[in-house]
Amino acid sequence: MDPEARRRACVAFRVKLSRDTGANLTAAACEELLGLTYKIAESGEEVTLQGNPGRFYASLGEAIMARTLPLPLLDHEKVAWWCYREAAEVHMHPGGMGPLGDCYRRGQGVTEDPAQAVAWYQKAADLGVTAAKATLGAMLLNGDARAGIAKDTARGLALVRQAAAEGYSPALQLLARCYLKGEGVAKDAVRAVTLLLELMSREDNEATVDGQFLLAACYATGDGVEADTVQAALWCQKAAAGGDAHAIELLPLFRRCNFCGTTPARKHCERCRKVRYCNITCQAAHWNRESDPHKGHCRRAGEASQQEAGGASTSAQ
Repeated sequence: MDPEARRRACVAFRVKLSRDTGANLTAAACEELLGLTYKIAESGEEVTLQGNPGRFYASLGEAIMARTLPLPLLDHEKVAWWCYREAAEVHMHPGGMGPLGDCYRRGQGVTEDPAQAVAWYQKAADLGVTAAKATLGAMLLNGDARAGIAKDTARGLALVRQAAAEGYSPALQLLARCYLKGEGVAKDAVRAVTLLLELMSREDNEATVDGQFLLAACYATGDGVEADTVQAALWCQKAAAGGDAHAIELLPLFRRCNFCGTTPARKHCERCRKVRYCNITCQAAHWNRESDPHKGHCRRAGEASQQEAGGASTSAQ
């Protein structure tokens, strides 16, 4: 971009930004912003204002929302909303449409407007934006009166499936929930656990905390997987460490002794490593009790049935 064109762009940017958001940046700050280059992680493409203005404004909005730019702004969210709007409305770029929908749905930088949010999610989804498909799908699965969306399980599930197939972690988790609840599909807890374990194995996991707690609940109840209180406590502890309120509240229950209920129980059956105990006394009592003894469930039940006095040894977890 030649110097005169760059100067005009900076002036226009500064005037519009101030008019629409009240942000009064210096000419130098505006010039610095418009001279940035963004590298798109998925493609490695380098984006500039001159080369791809729509993607540029979407990336600028992301950076401002995340507060990774040293700008003297009183309202980062409002400026980010403005950048997303420039990308979506002015340049019709799908990269700005989904985030613009998020701003309207959450009231970030603009008055909350669920109907506007849906309109932008739909436009983004129509252009193939994976995250928008997942968000719109979730809204359709539940229905949203404030946004004017009637519950449409079939359409919602179709969008969620598309997003999950495209590798979007939140959609994979939502699909697992559908299988757990039997919403739009036949209930299949085994399939749900398989999807959750796949989700947990991803390095780019965007839904870890919720997924961890779901997995903890499945292990605790034996829904879709063999009951395993040790694994249940492990996943619940991870979810609690990530700030999940339900996991924090219920973690003591996940750590309780399988025989007496005392928490925390820091020992486990050394043979199957699936149940927790306070001590060797509780383990021996659980192993041999008349009603539903642990020796009938232990992974090595055949071998363990030969040992009637105390059963498996214990070890600290």
